[in-house]
Amino acid sequence: MQPNGGINTRNKIIEMAEAMRSIGDGCTDEDLIREGFTERQIALFGQRATELATAKAKAA
Repeated sequence: MQPNGGINTRNKIIEMAEAMRSIGDGCTDEDLIREGFTERQIALFGQRATELATAKAKAA
Protein backbone atom coordinates (compact mmCIF):
# COMPACT_ATOMS: atom_id res chain seq x y z
CA MET A 1 0.00 0.00 0.00
CA GLN A 2 1.23 3.47 -0.83
CA PRO A 3 1.67 5.88 2.09
CA ASN A 4 -0.57 8.52 0.51
CA GLY A 5 -2.90 6.14 -1.31
CA GLY A 6 -6.00 7.49 0.44
CA ILE A 7 -5.15 11.10 -0.38
CA ASN A 8 -4.32 10.25 -3.98
CA THR A 9 -7.55 8.29 -4.35
CA ARG A 10 -9.63 11.13 -2.93
CA ASN A 11 -7.92 13.67 -5.17
CA LYS A 12 -8.46 11.51 -8.26
CA ILE A 13 -12.18 11.11 -7.42
CA ILE A 14 -12.54 14.86 -6.99
CA GLU A 15 -10.66 15.50 -10.24
CA MET A 16 -12.85 13.02 -12.10
CA ALA A 17 -16.05 14.47 -10.62
CA GLU A 18 -15.01 17.95 -11.77
CA ALA A 19 -14.29 16.63 -15.25
CA MET A 20 -17.73 15.00 -15.31
CA ARG A 21 -19.38 18.26 -14.30
CA SER A 22 -17.50 20.23 -16.95
CA ILE A 23 -18.46 17.71 -19.64
CA GLY A 24 -22.07 17.73 -18.49
CA ASP A 25 -24.96 15.31 -18.97
CA GLY A 26 -24.15 12.31 -21.07
CA CYS A 27 -20.51 12.10 -19.95
CA THR A 28 -19.10 8.79 -21.17
CA ASP A 29 -16.02 6.73 -20.41
CA GLU A 30 -14.62 7.91 -23.74
CA ASP A 31 -15.06 11.52 -22.63
CA LEU A 32 -13.12 10.80 -19.46
CA ILE A 33 -10.37 9.01 -21.39
CA ARG A 34 -10.03 12.12 -23.57
CA GLU A 35 -9.67 14.11 -20.35
CA GLY A 36 -6.68 11.93 -19.40
CA PHE A 37 -8.18 9.25 -17.15
CA THR A 38 -7.32 5.61 -17.70
CA GLU A 39 -9.85 2.81 -18.08
CA ARG A 40 -8.64 1.40 -14.75
CA GLN A 41 -9.19 4.72 -12.98
CA ILE A 42 -12.66 4.96 -14.46
CA ALA A 43 -13.46 1.42 -13.31
CA LEU A 44 -12.10 2.08 -9.82
CA PHE A 45 -13.34 5.60 -9.17
CA GLY A 46 -16.13 6.23 -11.66
CA GLN A 47 -19.05 5.35 -9.41
CA ARG A 48 -17.84 7.47 -6.51
CA ALA A 49 -16.94 10.33 -8.85
CA THR A 50 -20.42 10.16 -10.40
CA GLU A 51 -22.01 10.33 -6.95
CA LEU A 52 -19.84 13.31 -6.01
CA ALA A 53 -20.54 15.13 -9.29
CA THR A 54 -24.28 14.58 -8.82
CA ALA A 55 -24.19 15.83 -5.23
CA LYS A 56 -22.24 18.94 -6.24
CA ALA A 57 -24.65 19.63 -9.11
CA LYS A 58 -27.65 19.40 -6.78
CA ALA A 59 -25.97 21.72 -4.26
CA ALA A 60 -25.26 24.37 -6.89
